[in-house]
Amino acid sequence: MDLAKALDHIGEYGRFQLWVQILACLPPILNGAHQLAHVFLAATPDHRCFIDGCDGNGTEFREPWASYAIPDGSADEAQCYRYDRNGSASQSCTPEDFLNTSQRCNRWLYSKAEFDSTIVTDFNLVCKDGWLVSTSQSLFMVGVMVASVLFGHLSDRYGRRMCFLFIPPVFLLTSWATVFTSNYVQFTLTRILTAMGATALYQASFVLAVELVGPSRRLISVLLFQLAFPLGEILLALAAYMLPDWRHLSMALAAPTILLLPYYWLLPESLAWCLHHKKEAEAIAIINRAARWNNKAPIANLGSGHACNGSCTDSCGHNTTHTSSNSSSSSLVDLFRTARLCFRTLNVSLNWLVNAMVYYGLSLSADALGGSTFHSFGLLSLIEIPGVFLAVIALQCGGRRIMLSTFLLLAGLFCVIVPFIPEDLPWLSTTLVTIGKCSITASFAIIYLYSAEVFPTSHRNTAIGIGSMSARIGTIASPFIAYDLGKVHPIMPMIVFGVLSLVAGILTLALPETKGLRLPETMQEAENLGTPYYLSTEEERASLIDHSSFD
Repeated sequence: MDLAKALDHIGEYGRFQLWVQILACLPPILNGAHQLAHVFLAATPDHRCFIDGCDGNGTEFREPWASYAIPDGSADEAQCYRYDRNGSASQSCTPEDFLNTSQRCNRWLYSKAEFDSTIVTDFNLVCKDGWLVSTSQSLFMVGVMVASVLFGHLSDRYGRRMCFLFIPPVFLLTSWATVFTSNYVQFTLTRILTAMGATALYQASFVLAVELVGPSRRLISVLLFQLAFPLGEILLALAAYMLPDWRHLSMALAAPTILLLPYYWLLPESLAWCLHHKKEAEAIAIINRAARWNNKAPIANLGSGHACNGSCTDSCGHNTTHTSSNSSSSSLVDLFRTARLCFRTLNVSLNWLVNAMVYYGLSLSADALGGSTFHSFGLLSLIEIPGVFLAVIALQCGGRRIMLSTFLLLAGLFCVIVPFIPEDLPWLSTTLVTIGKCSITASFAIIYLYSAEVFPTSHRNTAIGIGSMSARIGTIASPFIAYDLGKVHPIMPMIVFGVLSLVAGILTLALPETKGLRLPETMQEAENLGTPYYLSTEEERASLIDHSSFD
């Protein structure tokens, strides 16, 4: 029995799949919160030098004497320098007490308008140490990138469910350890480990949920999964608003990870993985468990469709014999062995990179939305929800490939237009940024589904891991493009985001269509995608209806 027969027997989407889907939504909720928590944990409030003899424990950030104690110039001068005192013993704060010469601060006073404390205020990560803030987030993304490839490969080798045995306890410990860090190095290290745990569970839960549903219901599975990420962002904004102290917020982020501890016993192994690796007893147990939940008949064995002596053929008449090494192991190199798969892997990886870069880049460049940090972040998170629904509606009308290309092209078009909007029309710029964010969110939602459908079971998690790694490169690069490149010329960031989106959208048209097709299980089946040798779901079911065997 192959995966198509198994799903046809238990039902493409029943109560069992819904239960697994609900459980699988918690990791992306937590991932969405942890991945963007840096916005609040490492927020940099307004700050100025602490003026000895003037400032005290009850001093406000804005004091009338600050205008002649602190240089009134660039942000760097106003936040990092103070005027020399005219006599170190002076305890007064009059204009005559300060000279025209200045010196760097060694102590700061921070505004508490939005935050009681962040790692910036606790560890004084400002002025000459300000670069450490972005470096911490970049290293967090490096942790995500490493986990994407490492745990993606291990999941393909040893099963999706295995991640839920070892990772949740580590995830729980590192999340709580963040609360008690006393310096920058400790904080960054615990955040890197947290990133690796969150990413491993995020990928494993996504692949497990997608592989357990039939082609006609796969879109629902991906929709629920994609909505979970912005839900995590929204909950993060609410938690940050209610908990303006970064340690209290870290506690709130760590607490829900306890719910992941029983997941190994609650979730089944991936049926697709069991069938591919010939785990017959485990596959039968999963099928019968799903059959009970979905009110279907149980089976005694996998039938003749699973046994393979010598040479086997699939429903298309093509040889599907696998060596034992093929079944038990997968290699990243396999995705680059043929020209077709190499081009597909590189193309999909570029798609991930551009989607992530533009997605995060637009968030960083959306200053026109205004409002508080909590309001702006929450609004940008809410924008993602209609973006996901837009992707679902579009996929009902068209194929995966054409819709992915369309949304990338739209996002690119809006990005290219925004820099040329007159400054006296800020509402138009805001509107285009919002539409662009919706478009790239829709594109991002589709690439997850498309990546799961275009690669075989044996290498699916590895391929998604490569894509996620590419996305992390994009997220690491986006702040430098949005901020540093913007200093060279204000229009450059949007131009770069726009051009890359347009290029990725055009290249997407060279990929195969996957709508209505069963998931490829072998490298050969993945190779045949986009050719007449690969049957549609309806054709596959019609050819199997008289050959299904459940003994």
